[in-house]
Formats: sequence, structure tokens, C-alpha cells
Amino acid sequence: MNVEPAVLALALHPFRELPTPPGVERVAQDGFLLDVSPYPSAQIVEPLDLEPTEVPAAVAAARALARDRDKRILAWWISSEHAHLVPGLEDEGLVNRDTPGFEATENAMVLIEPPNAGFDPAIGVSEVESYDDYVAAMYVLMDAFAIPDEMRAEAVPEFPKRWAEYTTPGNPARQYVAKIGDEVVGTAGAAIGDAGINLFGGSVAEHARGRGVYRALTAARWDEAARRGSPALTVQAGRMSMPILAKLGFAPVGQVRVYVDEVDGDGG
Repeated sequence: MNVEPAVLALALHPFRELPTPPGVERVAQDGFLLDVSPYPSAQIVEPLDLEPTEVPAAVAAARALARDRDKRILAWWISSEHAHLVPGLEDEGLVNRDTPGFEATENAMVLIEPPNAGFDPAIGVSEVESYDDYVAAMYVLMDAFAIPDEMRAEAVPEFPKRWAEYTTPGNPARQYVAKIGDEVVGTAGAAIGDAGINLFGGSVAEHARGRGVYRALTAARWDEAARRGSPALTVQAGRMSMPILAKLGFAPVGQVRVYVDEVDGDGG
């Protein structure tokens, strides 16, 4: 499969390549980028031109930025080009493991042809257009990703603020919902880039699985990418979604390992 360099970059480095959505602060430091999300999940740190000898200082700087913003979990996004930094990260106490919202290994995949997407015709997919659908989608997502209770307690009161950000003109992030009747049974995000659309957060309610909800959400996002003249989908797939995406026609193009840093509150 011949993948354009810009599409490959989007698959492997979505946080670096995509526009910054409303509510997210992108902090550029010597050697790395930190995306500070309003959501109570891990905050992504991506190395840039970082040398192994510079890792301790970079980890310390990222922790200081996190503390200043009351964030307690950082996730370093390590693709093969930055594998030489792993020993230094491990020396600083970072661990390659799952964390809410991300898995220890994220599989970069690309689709450049229409998906093989058959699904139950009773499933209807549309962009989120109401606050009620947005809230229903967030609950489906939190359940699917097993978001801990303490993170839910932090996230739910912020839903009105997140909705205001979502509806900001020019927001490059779109949320889709899948419904059976009037019930939201699935949701998925689409981050619109120049080279294509990156997929985030595909989630299906447990009782609705096996009917093609995920496939329907993928088909809708492909249609949007094609409509925009950039027919390519990229995704960072976890262990559950990877085989489903492969059946839809996605091809693997690389892996990213997530190194988790739990930041203490006192700077020690």
C-alpha cells in the first residue's frame, strides 16, 4: 500500500499534526510538545528533537508544566523514531502501560479506500447536534473506556463547558453518534486534518455490540473525509478495535508505545 507521507505522519503523530482544538493548550518546550486537555485523562507529551542526555531535564520540565495546570498523569508518545529515548524515560520512573484513554501500545493504521462496512440498517449515524446527544455520547465513551469514578466525577460537571468548546466555530473536532431508535448506542470522534481525518474514541454500548455500530460510525467518517477531498482515515487502534478495523480495510503502518508518568503534587 502506497501511503502519502502526510497521511503516515497523521497516523503516527496525530497530536503533533492536527490543529489544536478549542480548550486544548499546546505547550512547546525545548525538545517536546505537551498538549494540555481539559479532560481528566492522561496529557500527551511528544518528543521532538530530544537527545537521550536531555531526557531527565525534559521529564522534569513536563512534570512542572503538569503541576502548574493541576494535571497528574502524563503519557509520553513514543514512536519508533524516538525508541532511543526509552531507557532514559524508564530511568525517570515512566512505565509502558495502559492508562485511561490510552493503551500501552497504540497501533497506527490507515484506510485509503472505502471501508468494507456492512451494518444493521436500523443504526442511524449523524454528527452531534444537541447537548443531550453530546452528554449521552460522553457516557457511552466513559463506559466503553472504563473511565474511573474519580475521573468521571471531575468530567461530568464540566460537560457544559466542553459543549461550548465543541460548538466553537472552526473547531476541527467533530463527534458522531450512532442511534437505534432514539437511543445513543455508540459514539466516535473525528479530528479533521489537511491529509485526512483521524479517528478518536470509538465506543459502543455493551448491549448494542455485534450489530455493526462501530462499522457504521467508521463509514460516516469516511464519507466526510471523501466529501472534504481528502479520502484517508487514520487511527491509533487498541487491542479490541484493531481486528475490527483490519476487517474494514485499515492497514497497520507502525506502533506507538505510551509511557505513563504519574506526577506527584509536591515536585518531589
